[in-house]
Amino acid sequence: MSKSVYEFWLSQDKEKLRFPILPETLDIKNSTQNETVRVSKFGELTFLDKAGAKIFSFSSFFPKDYSPLAEYSGFPSPENAIKTIEKWLDSEKPIQFLVTGTKINFKCSIDAFDHGEGQKDIGDHDFDITLKEFKMASPRKIKQKKKTQQTRPSKSSPKSHKVKRGDTLWALAGKYYSDSTQWRKIWEANKTMMIKRDKRNIRQPGHWIFPGQTLKIP
Repeated sequence: MSKSVYEFWLSQDKEKLRFPILPETLDIKNSTQNETVRVSKFGELTFLDKAGAKIFSFSSFFPKDYSPLAEYSGFPSPENAIKTIEKWLDSEKPIQFLVTGTKINFKCSIDAFDHGEGQKDIGDHDFDITLKEFKMASPRKIKQKKKTQQTRPSKSSPKSHKVKRGDTLWALAGKYYSDSTQWRKIWEANKTMMIKRDKRNIRQPGHWIFPGQTLKIP
């Protein structure tokens, strides 16, 4: 059985992980269109110009043993593969997502990574992963007016933000503070509500926000 020309890779610094089992589909979303591509029929991908940050999601499994389904031999154990991705998730640094044979080669954040014991063979681990294109916020220089005796908060200063699909605390901090690393300010102001909404926020602070939620912007 010939192997696919497509290889799915994640990497951070000098550490790399190639997925041994190709997913059946790769879902690509942005602010203007949704696109689902079957891996077995991968063609050239065309993205709309100047769309929002792309979101990539796919599902597969980490096998315990080699089989004809695997793209290569000598792959890491399910436990080690999961440990590597969770380490990258906790590092709060972007990773590189690459699919050979396509134009997909983006810096991304890991927005979600769920896994569990495989449904077929003992020792396998199924997983779902969501990656969001990482865009560094550029600080802007703002001309300040001379201070008056009494400083009043700007009426245009945002007090709250209604979450839209694709929002992350990292992106919101870049939008409101021009510094994505300030996302913990938003987390601290909303963590009680966010943990109540989804307990996974205890372990992964701020990763789990949902469309329709109203966040305080301190």
